[in-house]
Amino acid sequence: MRLRSLAGFILSSIAAILVVAASSAQAQTPKSLTVRLGWQPLAGGSAAIAMLMQRDKLFEQAAERLGYNLTIDWKTFAAGPPSNEAMVAGHLDLDMHLSALPTANRIAAGIPALPIAIVGSNIANAILVKPGSAINEVSKLAGKTVGAPIGTSAHYVLASVVQAHFGKSLEEAGIRIINMPVTEGVKVPQGVDAAAVWVPLRFIGPHQGLSELLIDANGWTGKGSAQPATRLPEVQKAWGYPEGYMTDRLYAFARTAFYNEHPNVVVAFLQAHIEAQERVLKQFEDVVKMANEKWAQPDIIARTTLQTYAETAGVRRAPYVLEWDVASVRKASEFLTATKVRDKPIDWDQLKAAFAKTADVQKRVWDSREQKPTLDEMAKGFTGKSELYGPIHINGGTPVWAWASTEKWGERVLPK
Repeated sequence: MRLRSLAGFILSSIAAILVVAASSAQAQTPKSLTVRLGWQPLAGGSAAIAMLMQRDKLFEQAAERLGYNLTIDWKTFAAGPPSNEAMVAGHLDLDMHLSALPTANRIAAGIPALPIAIVGSNIANAILVKPGSAINEVSKLAGKTVGAPIGTSAHYVLASVVQAHFGKSLEEAGIRIINMPVTEGVKVPQGVDAAAVWVPLRFIGPHQGLSELLIDANGWTGKGSAQPATRLPEVQKAWGYPEGYMTDRLYAFARTAFYNEHPNVVVAFLQAHIEAQERVLKQFEDVVKMANEKWAQPDIIARTTLQTYAETAGVRRAPYVLEWDVASVRKASEFLTATKVRDKPIDWDQLKAAFAKTADVQKRVWDSREQKPTLDEMAKGFTGKSELYGPIHINGGTPVWAWASTEKWGERVLPK
């Protein structure tokens, strides 16, 4: 009897152990998931960070630590508007490199996607002219024809420069816009007097002798100006000062349903982006080579581009959404209203509904980092200097997770 009882006890114990072991193994088995991630290869230094994430599989590694076995389907886009279309169609789970204008359009249109991070700052887009052009001052743009991709950050820079210098809209200044891809704009082809273009294209035209820099988004002039290598005083009158004529960012988003179902994957994305940025700074020479292989340009193009973006210049190491990052979207929506693309600007309640929903995830990542910017550092903004671009200042503010506890969060940073 005792033997039978002992045998029964042993068998029951073994069965219990097997059940626990099976449950533990099941719990430790990573959840397989395919993530459709949109990015823009011509998004300057921010694109180089994404290239490193792809090459070194940093997103997959970060997700594995959180219990996911990811397959990343990287989808390329030339600009923000087609990325918006893909998100509307449900073809993306995450996307990145949307500037303030398509971000404002996305939020205003109610596209079901939530902003999760800032992946690019110091969007130093520019206005180019032909070498030797008589248009060697911003004032000489009045009444001229300018090539620019309409409704993009290049168009936005042109309008912001003209507003600061003339106190007028493009139409009021008599400036005619011809819708033109930036790849054509860098040539300043026949039929236009100047062109507004993006980074890194703004460096390619001058390098090839096709064009020269007149002025960029931060107020710095180039060889196309009568006062080269100068920061024009008019930038001090702009709402975005001391950053520039305006403030712009590159935003990353998660489809709302995806975010709700897989918040840990969004955490992994942020962690991977931070790790990729750190690797860019430590492996700069390697990243220059990698970027130029993608862009098919000479070495100096990648070097200058990487030193222009605040993230790859090491000036901003905080992908967390701050007050000026949201204020940038508010001001972009005012531009869209002025150009009659939208009926009215986005109000702060709409912005809060979009941005504040991901605050907890961002704070979770910030809390988990040993090396991180302090709240005071983020509030002051980020200032630095790179050899090939020069001084960089990024307006900051209190992080998004302090929105509810801060009176007039975001609104308070903009000039009255």
